[in-house]
Amino acid sequence: MGSGNDNPLKRFSSFWLGLALFGAFGLASLVLGIGFTKPGEDSFDRINEKRRAAIKSEIEKAHAGALEAVEGSFSTVGTQFLETAPAGVEKPEFVLPGSATQKNKAAGGSGVVVPEGFPVVASDAPVDPAVMEKGKLTFAVCSACHGLEGEGMYHINKTGPPLAGSEWVTGPVANLIAIQFRGLNGPIEVKGETYTPVAPMAPLPLDNDSIAAVLTYIRNSFGNKASPVTPEQVEAMRGELGKPMLSPADLLPPVPTPGTTPN
Repeated sequence: MGSGNDNPLKRFSSFWLGLALFGAFGLASLVLGIGFTKPGEDSFDRINEKRRAAIKSEIEKAHAGALEAVEGSFSTVGTQFLETAPAGVEKPEFVLPGSATQKNKAAGGSGVVVPEGFPVVASDAPVDPAVMEKGKLTFAVCSACHGLEGEGMYHINKTGPPLAGSEWVTGPVANLIAIQFRGLNGPIEVKGETYTPVAPMAPLPLDNDSIAAVLTYIRNSFGNKASPVTPEQVEAMRGELGKPMLSPADLLPPVPTPGTTPN
């Protein structure tokens, strides 16, 4: 039997009483909620929507202002750049074959001219190992035609003149420097053999130190022994820049005449 406290009627009454209280609470909440919002006032959702719209509007205004400022800055910088851009300067390194500047420089003959006061270096002057190492790196470009060991390209129809034992390499320094600035075209005789390159040797107007280093390297490698080339000698020959490309006939004789020096 059930307990005396377990009265079904009492449980039923309690259920309906709770349900009635819950309904009354919900009705009161609804009435109070309506009462909090006066006629003509926005609901909470409407207020939040207005706030979001206001924030979005402020952000868009800020973006528009920033974009205008950036565009103005670019316009100002661009105008200043155009107004202050330096005038074009035609440097010797930029003189192109066939240009008006080159033709003007060509006046006075096409042969190699040793300038007055050209520095002379003793044939037994010491050679700096660091200069030789730098020249070896630059020679990597030259080796395509002259061979890694300066042997040339005798086996390919004698197209690449050798540097090893070449009278031109150990001859006048002015020739070598001028070739760097002007290039060389045409068949050339080396050690009694005629070599005909498939294409002219293009000018290679590097800085003074680089030209001096590579020329010093070829004059003291592959069994060659001659005076080093100095940056001062290279600088003294920069007047050759812009002149027409050389031919072997334009070069100084590889064997100096009595009473003169190869430099």
